Order: sequence, then structure tokens, then C-alpha cells
Amino acid sequence: MKRVNLLLLVAGVFAGGVFAAPVEAKDLSLLQAAVTYAREDMEKAKTGHEANMQEATRQQRIVDERKKQLAEESKQLEKAKSNTSASQKRYLEAQKKYEKAQSALDDAWGKK
Repeated sequence: MKRVNLLLLVAGVFAGGVFAAPVEAKDLSLLQAAVTYAREDMEKAKTGHEANMQEATRQQRIVDERKKQLAEESKQLEKAKSNTSASQKRYLEAQKKYEKAQSALDDAWGKK
């Protein structure tokens, strides 16, 4: 007998959670099979659920780690931006000094 039919039979026999009529030996055998199938289905569902929970936990750890890495990279980016501003200021000051020195040299050569 197919599982679905067997489970429907069990549902009919247990109408309202109470036996509708006295149970014969063959009914007990069918009920036992139905219980066995239901338990197997429950165990498979539980195994699948536990696997899904483990995968969700694993994925959450990955996301948490990547968020942590992103925060660290963001700090490094801000530091690099700060260093860029400081180095640009030093470069512009050095460029002015160079231009002033070059101008003085040019003037000195022009006076000779």
C-alpha cells in the first residue's frame, strides 16, 4: 500500500484521536506500518532541518567574518586617505620650494 494511502487510512481510523471502531489485527499491522513511515519521514525531515541549520550557522559565520574584514579595510582606507592628504600637502610645499629655488637659479644665470 502506498504511503499516502496508508497515512490517510490511519487518519480515518483515528478520527478525532479515538478509534472509530474496534481494531482488527490487520489494522494494527497497517497502523504500525503507518507509524514506521511517519517516524522515518520525521527523522528525514529532522536530519534535513539540522543540516539546514548548520549551513545557516556556517553562512552567518562567514558573513560576520566578512563584516569584520570590511570594517578593518574601511579603517585602512581612512588611514590611506589621511596619509594622502598629508603627502599632498608635503608635495605642494616641496613643489613651491623647488619652483622658488629654480626661479632664483634662473635669475642668477640671467644676470651673468
